[in-house]
Amino acid sequence: AEIRLYPLDAQGLEDDVAEFVQSIKKRRRQTRELAEVLYKRLLRPMQASIAGRDLLIVPHGSLHYVPFAALHDGERYLVQGRALRYLPSAMLLGLLPQPGSKAAGAPVQRLLILGNPDLGKAELDLPASQEEARAVQGWVANNSERAVREAAAESRSKERAFDFSHIHVASHGEFSADAPLDSRLRLAADAKNDGVLSVSEIYGLRLNAQVVMLSACETGLGRVSSGDDVVGLTRGFLYAGAQNVVGSLWEVDDDATSALSQAMYDGLKKGLPVAKALALAQEQLLAKKPHPFFWAAFLDSGTGR
Repeated sequence: AEIRLYPLDAQGLEDDVAEFVQSIKKRRRQTRELAEVLYKRLLRPMQASIAGRDLLIVPHGSLHYVPFAALHDGERYLVQGRALRYLPSAMLLGLLPQPGSKAAGAPVQRLLILGNPDLGKAELDLPASQEEARAVQGWVANNSERAVREAAAESRSKERAFDFSHIHVASHGEFSADAPLDSRLRLAADAKNDGVLSVSEIYGLRLNAQVVMLSACETGLGRVSSGDDVVGLTRGFLYAGAQNVVGSLWEVDDDATSALSQAMYDGLKKGLPVAKALALAQEQLLAKKPHPFFWAAFLDSGTGR
């Protein structure tokens, strides 16, 4: 094993990150130019070392909000030809499979799908998410359980989630910067639960999932609390026992999300590791919708394959 250190200039980095992310969200033309600027700052010094390799990224500070897949070296995006996986904290490095261990994938065995929960207000309905839930069940077919509207309840997530190898949630995600433990997924309420599945509650779940797919806006976000630590929905699901959590950094186009999800599940059905399945799905979508807004939001965080 070899360790190499590459000192980077952090002056003005937070401003560059903020400008890049906003450019993506607003689908600006200069996004590609900003993607090259950040690549030069962050990865150009180590370009020879990472050439042709999959990457495990443990961000620090504002880098938690960077979609590294969308960085560009002048010829292609970082995700093209490689898989990217993230860890929200360096403390999780000890949970990674040992080098040389078999790179098994995450084939879909039992899938729980929660989509378009009834939140009591028409303006919160997500018909595209309900269609996404139906489509996901169609892609996976066998051994799946789909729950929409009233059935997509917080109680179901708490009582049934342990029984599934894969969990797909197509709903509203809400990020609370001031109180990150209050960040939440919105599900249907019932007599047992209020429908607000917060990070603090997720920490109390018991999961046996290889993959949790959070198809909702801003589900991958967290607030950096100190050092290399970040608190958010992703960290919550990993703590609860999920091996991989796929979440988004911004609200993504419905059609693009559906296409990316289908391509990712196709890869998982073939036994590909999660990061590889996601990377190939992003490449497929990139060919149809070149702007990073449509494909770069989703990140795979986790300690599994």
